[in-house]
Amino acid sequence: MKEYTEARIALCKCKEGKKTYGVRFEKMNKGWKYTWAFPVKEASAKREGYDETKIVGDIAPSLDYPGCPFCGTKSFVICVCGKLNCNNSVGASSHFTCNWCGVSGVLDGGYDGSGFGAGSDR
Repeated sequence: MKEYTEARIALCKCKEGKKTYGVRFEKMNKGWKYTWAFPVKEASAKREGYDETKIVGDIAPSLDYPGCPFCGTKSFVICVCGKLNCNNSVGASSHFTCNWCGVSGVLDGGYDGSGFGAGSDR
């Protein structure tokens, strides 16, 4: 019998055309691994409940994480609004603009594990 792996989907917006995609996170011993990404329409994502729970804890990519299906980046920025964005800081600059809420500013460091929006993947 296959053991159930707790998994959740978080929505992310790409810097390329502000397209939305889902990122699958799997619960690991000390946090979450992001394992897969796929294009999704926001209406479908809402219907699936991808915005109903929260992922709290450390996050890291799996070795085979493919990255954003639009721009290929494998890293995120978690905005103060609690949503994921492709890391759209330009070059050595740490300037960031959220593709969800529009807030803009200078990135101030790494993710502290406090959480961001996600939904169950069953």
